[in-house]
Amino acid sequence: MLGAAICLTVRAPAAQRRTVPPGFVHAVNTRFVTDGRAFRFVGANVAVMYKDEDRARMPETLREAALHGLKVVRVWASGEGTEENGVLPVGGDKADWPRKHPFRRTPEDWNEEAFVHLDHVLAEARRNDLRVQLCLVNWWRDTGGVTQYLRWAGIKDAADERYKFGVNPERAMLFYTNETTRRLYREHVARIVLRRNTVTGVVYRDDPTIFGYELMNEAQATTGREAERRAWIAEMSAYVKSLDANHLITPGIWGYRSAYERREWLAVHSLPDVDYCDVHNYPRDDLDSFVDSPATLREFIENRAAAAFSINKPLVFGEFGMSPDGYKGAAQVDWFRAYFDAAARAGTGGAMFWILTPDPQRGYGITYTDERDEPMRAELIRAADLFASLNNAAPPPALLAAGQHLIPRQFAFTRAPDDQSAKPIVKTQTDNALLYRFAPEQATRGRFEKMDGGDGYVWGAGVGFFEYVVPARADRRRVGEIIVRAHLQPVPPHDSDDRANDTRVTLFINNTNCGAKLVPLEQAPNAIIQEWHVKNWLLRYDAWRGHATTLRFAVEVNADRPFGINISNFPEWFHAGETKPIEVEVR
Repeated sequence: MLGAAICLTVRAPAAQRRTVPPGFVHAVNTRFVTDGRAFRFVGANVAVMYKDEDRARMPETLREAALHGLKVVRVWASGEGTEENGVLPVGGDKADWPRKHPFRRTPEDWNEEAFVHLDHVLAEARRNDLRVQLCLVNWWRDTGGVTQYLRWAGIKDAADERYKFGVNPERAMLFYTNETTRRLYREHVARIVLRRNTVTGVVYRDDPTIFGYELMNEAQATTGREAERRAWIAEMSAYVKSLDANHLITPGIWGYRSAYERREWLAVHSLPDVDYCDVHNYPRDDLDSFVDSPATLREFIENRAAAAFSINKPLVFGEFGMSPDGYKGAAQVDWFRAYFDAAARAGTGGAMFWILTPDPQRGYGITYTDERDEPMRAELIRAADLFASLNNAAPPPALLAAGQHLIPRQFAFTRAPDDQSAKPIVKTQTDNALLYRFAPEQATRGRFEKMDGGDGYVWGAGVGFFEYVVPARADRRRVGEIIVRAHLQPVPPHDSDDRANDTRVTLFINNTNCGAKLVPLEQAPNAIIQEWHVKNWLLRYDAWRGHATTLRFAVEVNADRPFGINISNFPEWFHAGETKPIEVEVR
């Protein structure tokens, strides 16, 4: 049970130190600690809040969670609107529909019955020696969420069936800045944090059964508007801490897929009132994370762990789901074993799955009522034992080298050194200068977060590079300047609109930085050619001696605008024989 013990004095998120009361879980660097002992866990999202059957079987569900070695359960402590006045979920998970038990029917109509049920959940969790992570709002529509708050604020078009999961992300972003939605959210937070449990008599903020608060489930932000979400998280995390200084807070951002998103994920989790990092992953659904095997799942986990450790905070995998039929030739139990093993050995604070339920028909569910899931239940017990055996283990040294994990995933190609298809056209001009012309697809090497190419084009999204090689020559000549011209374009993220319409490209010649350019998005038929004039004496000396020259057009991981490169030769923009997308002039 959650017993009393000595108090620890730890570094608080703010500048001053505070005393942590007995029994509470708190963060100390990359670990969770309670009563002087490391606290690492296998946990589960649990179906206990909305459907009548789930609510009736809640004590059984929590008892089964404890029997299988779980230590933390994630619970929805929110729900807005009703079938009559709410926005029905579209295209997403309707497992909790109809929504008969919202916490808030209208802005002024609170449903005490839902709060009382949450009181019972906390009481049962304490009885079973479980901690409870409370999620305070949902980005998605299946529980009301952000779009319902916006309807209450008079903004009705955030819920829109033309968009994935029925949410218009541009309009839903208004939740973060709208004065009414922010006030309504704070009211709900206060109702939760300051509530006195009708079963135990303990005020929530004084209850060590609560593991912590998650500000939002899967808080989204469109490219270029991340600062709005970050400001909201800063505001609300500070507000929660002002009411409850003892419980942990995580923002509820589901993770990152690119180096650009990783930087923002780190910025959010570095906020002073944020205590730990969170990531979700569903390999079958999230194809942009490129988790297509248990091996790539391990790489995914290690990369996110390294990111959290780079800001000296613990990491929890708050959701992981896999259907009973498995994926890509691996069985469900193999995926879960890889998930738990990688999370445990990477030094993460906890690994939770979606979802422990009495309903064998629920998507991605692991049920304790069906023999089908007996291997999965055995895996939960095994994983809990593994986490216990590694409870005091430090993170692997390789994951503490933050500079090695800056890019989540890249794809690459390399041509053979003697590949004739990569050779440029060479022309001696009237002034005796040499002109080398490359087609886009003659790149000898490429590495990007996403990448493709074809006849007359190559493109790479995010961070990476394309290389072209000017071949060696036998003669020597004086070289006063090397001029590089290239028809480059950004590859903006799909949701960027006009907020990511340029990219920062750096030219390297033989690994020497020759300068970066901000490459804008052009409008046909006006092609924009980037041009570098290079007078570096070592590079000119190499060219004078006829050495091979390697050009690299790179979007660096620390670029302010890391939005890829598109090199293309559109015939309507280029007159035949006049130019090529890439030229190197040796003068």
